[in-house]
Amino acid sequence: MHRSMPGNPATYVHVSPVTSISNSYFNQNVPVPMELPNRKKKKPFLTTYKEFTRKKAKSDSEPPSNGLLVPELVPVALDTLNARATLLTGLHKLLKVISIKKCRFCPAIHVGPIGHQIASCLGPHNGVRHGRHDWTNGSIQDVVPPINTFHLFDRLAKPIMHENRWNIPRVPAIVELCIQAGVDIPLYPTKRRTEPVVVIDNEIVDFDAKEKHKSGNVGKCKIIKPTKFNEKHLYLKGSFDDLEVCALDAKNLAVLAEKTMQAWFLMRDGAKKLMSKYMVYVCGYCQQVHVGPKGAKTSECKGYKNYQRSGRHGWQEATIDDLIPPGYVWHVQDCRGPPLPTELRVFFGAAPAVIELCVQAGAAIPEDYKAMMRLDVVVPDLSELNKVV
Repeated sequence: MHRSMPGNPATYVHVSPVTSISNSYFNQNVPVPMELPNRKKKKPFLTTYKEFTRKKAKSDSEPPSNGLLVPELVPVALDTLNARATLLTGLHKLLKVISIKKCRFCPAIHVGPIGHQIASCLGPHNGVRHGRHDWTNGSIQDVVPPINTFHLFDRLAKPIMHENRWNIPRVPAIVELCIQAGVDIPLYPTKRRTEPVVVIDNEIVDFDAKEKHKSGNVGKCKIIKPTKFNEKHLYLKGSFDDLEVCALDAKNLAVLAEKTMQAWFLMRDGAKKLMSKYMVYVCGYCQQVHVGPKGAKTSECKGYKNYQRSGRHGWQEATIDDLIPPGYVWHVQDCRGPPLPTELRVFFGAAPAVIELCVQAGAAIPEDYKAMMRLDVVVPDLSELNKVV
């Protein structure tokens, strides 16, 4: 079967009646994920409960469920952590040139010198403002939201109880995932085993502890008092020391933006590979994330009807967007033009905040986000809105 392209009758595309079309021509104008999630409903499960338990039981005798590391994922964890450091360093320099705005009453953000006028605010007193956002200057925490979790000294130990939550340090979830996958950070030590553990009568038998006890080399690793995580504790590799912000021209700014965007892709790709082996949970009612085989039993959930669960989290399998939130923003085609009006919102595209920031700084638009950014759509004027078909 052949179909002709509109506007070019001489061009034909072979369309198979069985296979799906993957041509970029047919993937235009994908849905824009700008609507906030409904917090009155639980997040959909990534897989069914039966498939999840079957997958978990199948991997109980394999690394990392038996306490050992996955050797082929240790370099991936190192690259992921270095990519995160490169990303944060690049964003710090880009934000000195490209401005970002955040709403005072809701999590919405906007990349550009002037905030948009789209009436989508769901914060307090939004009716008084007719849904308009109240913009203020943003920071790097708005572009890359901090998702913190408990640091586990022993990932196979008993779950964290509510009474002990203040005695355990918290680190970014992506950093904790890299630590459990093999990255050693002196300030946040973790237990490394050389022998696999065995589960007997629902109890974990650790052969490493028995051998150390026989040899008399029993030592406990002391963890520092819980303090706020500092990025300076990590080793920053490839921090763009050769590019000074004060001397950035258009060409160097585009190079910096391109490296920063590639670091974002590398961090997400590495996190996906680590999550295929190392378990990451997310609460179905709030944004809390836990890295480890067993979710924490703390009563800190503030989601929908948390009183019915005594504040307990509803743990389920996490996705990459739960671990690294993309933070979608409206795509601005002309940064020097007027702010985006709410009447033309159906013509605007969107992109993750990191992608939009790097594109405005001069980076090339990624192929995966061209359809979402609606680059082929011509935005009409307000006077032409009623004439658009």
